[in-house]
Amino acid sequence: MTREEDVSQKIEIVRQYMEEREADGILLSRTDNFAWITSGARSYVALDDKVGIASVLITKDDTYIISKNPEKERLRREELPKNFTVIEYPWFAKLDDMVKKVADGNHLLYEEDPEFNNFLLRSRIRLSEYEQERYAEIGKKTAQALENAMKSLSPDMTEIQVKSVVESHLAREGLDVLLVLAFGDESRLLYRHNLARNVKIGKRCFVSVCTKMYGLVISATRTVEFERDEKFESQHEINARIDSEILDATLMKWSISQVFFEIEKSYTSHGYPDEWKFHHQGGIAGYNTREIVAIPHFPFQIDDNMSFAWNPTVTGTKSEDTYVRTKNGMRLLSTNESGDWPYLEIEINRRKYKRPGILIL
Repeated sequence: MTREEDVSQKIEIVRQYMEEREADGILLSRTDNFAWITSGARSYVALDDKVGIASVLITKDDTYIISKNPEKERLRREELPKNFTVIEYPWFAKLDDMVKKVADGNHLLYEEDPEFNNFLLRSRIRLSEYEQERYAEIGKKTAQALENAMKSLSPDMTEIQVKSVVESHLAREGLDVLLVLAFGDESRLLYRHNLARNVKIGKRCFVSVCTKMYGLVISATRTVEFERDEKFESQHEINARIDSEILDATLMKWSISQVFFEIEKSYTSHGYPDEWKFHHQGGIAGYNTREIVAIPHFPFQIDDNMSFAWNPTVTGTKSEDTYVRTKNGMRLLSTNESGDWPYLEIEINRRKYKRPGILIL
């Protein structure tokens, strides 16, 4: 499937929804929705932009990109598939005025509409075959860069230095770096989200990252050790087993609430009944770091072709990667199969899950 074919399918889905709502068109301005409908185009300039410098207008007969004039050529040359007509407006003008010129009198749906917003969320999280292959490409780049960076660490490095090294490796792969959290020997026991400090990492370290390319976000965590500690290594393996049990529940269950019941049960069975309460456990991933954060008793239906980034933690250790649920099982996206990172192979209900081990440096 080509990118243009993938976009055409999405446009058709949107037009079917427009017909159901008796609307003449839709306008998408949020960067996550823009990336989804264009199958990967960037409408942001700063990474934290929630609303981009261009919008998508889809009517019953036409498809437009409405762009501020400084961005039009870059979008047309570098970002966009061929499914859209690109029109521009002055950077100092109002988008609404331009929309009126193109679709005056039409009944449009906007992202602020709760029902439409819910439709967009449910559409974004159901990944096409094209999106899944692009996602796997991002996952490989992320894992390769993160693992190479981790191999260069030393116990005398500060968390700030670790963050710098990891960001550099990720950026070299063309990835937008959304998050790098470095946990040294002290911070891993103190904080679930440690913002890098000017303190040495010490005898062991794990790093969590979120990267973005083509609009899709990969989450992953890797751990290194400079001086072996059996208690730490045993806890890491238990943490990885909890992760594997969550992945197996994700494959076999049909709602977030069912999976979360298994999350609580897994922590308890391994002797850590309260640890899940100290940090969110992850959830559905995709065009945001988490499209939906899983919480107890949330009856949201899950299905094949959705991606998940779980991140179970036991104080001092963490296990995290990004997967997509398929009809054939949970597909690990954030992995570099040609690399030499140590992995644990954990069997759950006769299904095997590959979870990152600890690299001994």
